[in-house]
Amino acid sequence: MSLASVDILILAGGLGTRMKSATPKVLHDILGHPILWYVVEALKSIDGRPIVVTPAENEAFRSEFGDQVRYVVQPEQHGSGHAVRCGMEAVSAEYVLVCNGDDPLPSADDYREFLEESLTRGADAAVLAASLTSPGQLGRVLRNPDGTLSRIVEARDARPEELEVHEINTGIYLFRATDLRGWVARMEPENTQREYYITDCLAMAAQDGKTVYCHTAHGRWEMAGINERGELASAAAILQQRKLDSLYRDGVTVDMPATVRIDWDVVVGRDTEIRQGSCLRGGTVVGSSCIIGPHTTLVNANVGDGATILASHVEGAVINSNSVVGPFSYLRPGTVAGDHSKIGAFCEVKASLLGAGSKIPHLSYIGDASIGENVNIGAGTITCNYDGFSHEKHRTVIEKDVFIGANNNLVAPVTIHEGAYTATGSTITHDVPPKALAIARAVQVDKEGWVRRKKSGQ
Repeated sequence: MSLASVDILILAGGLGTRMKSATPKVLHDILGHPILWYVVEALKSIDGRPIVVTPAENEAFRSEFGDQVRYVVQPEQHGSGHAVRCGMEAVSAEYVLVCNGDDPLPSADDYREFLEESLTRGADAAVLAASLTSPGQLGRVLRNPDGTLSRIVEARDARPEELEVHEINTGIYLFRATDLRGWVARMEPENTQREYYITDCLAMAAQDGKTVYCHTAHGRWEMAGINERGELASAAAILQQRKLDSLYRDGVTVDMPATVRIDWDVVVGRDTEIRQGSCLRGGTVVGSSCIIGPHTTLVNANVGDGATILASHVEGAVINSNSVVGPFSYLRPGTVAGDHSKIGAFCEVKASLLGAGSKIPHLSYIGDASIGENVNIGAGTITCNYDGFSHEKHRTVIEKDVFIGANNNLVAPVTIHEGAYTATGSTITHDVPPKALAIARAVQVDKEGWVRRKKSGQ
């Protein structure tokens, strides 16, 4: 799409000391992805694989991004100019677009607009500026009386009158690569931090008589860069609002949105209602006309049309159409609930298949089970799937049209065949034939007068 060949250099080598974290700053999570992911995604429309400048210990980067990007190590952190100097060894294009890995908010359109404007104007060096109501500690863009760029000053180095300027440096630049190599070689750390600033290269470009362009971003610019936990929370709030706005446009209702978290990759169908206190994470997919919540967590879950999930935690499970879960139930990975099924209050289900129309109404643990259609599981039933010795889980098979009485222990491996019943309070240890009644409990014995004798000490 560009007018010339462009490599993309993403600066991600900073340690982020103000985050006070063992995790590299740009790998902190926002709505299911690291900060850097949003930068890489926004830049995908620009030809070329991004070059990411990382700290020396970059295994976490490689684990997250694999071969999507190229890696260059910044062995020591001496500022943005030093990071660019390290990254230039991987640059081969005519131009290099430089941006920060700690700013997840610029869109693909922001990058494209800046790139196309700068290249169209034949810029040898360019910077993207933006206006902020509260610039804080961001670098200020200072202009000449004719509106051209004078210089960029870091807030810590600025004079009081310069801090009154509201036009900030977004940290996004374009340079002609040949020129940039010469400028980064000439940089000197002449500032209070004794660091190398990439902004010095803009001043050198002007001194060398090069064409320097300062493009002001259109529309609202909300912040530039994340340096500490409060800014991480602010960026997450902005991206969360963008996600919510997208869901509203798709016909989704979100009750009390300030109490809800919905990750970036979550998909929700029209006419679904997400109620207060709910959290939809990872690759969760929710169909149409569902009710989710209140106070429900879905993690990598798949929910069919018309399902209702009340005050429950669902992780790695599939809940098919028109099913009901909760309140206060826990569905663990590998669970599949069929159409029109029910997993009621205070149930835990793990790695189990529940057939269409079947019910686990309340107070049960079902693990490693295959349950057919139209089965009713009585309250207090558990599948005893672990023998305590073999480190293996054993399966329980319940065929269709079975009725399991209340307070049953199903000792796996065991099969309850089609149409069978089990009596209340039974411990089932072997297979039950089709349409049979299994009773596995002690015979009741009444000790007449026992209480009177006990109380009298007899």
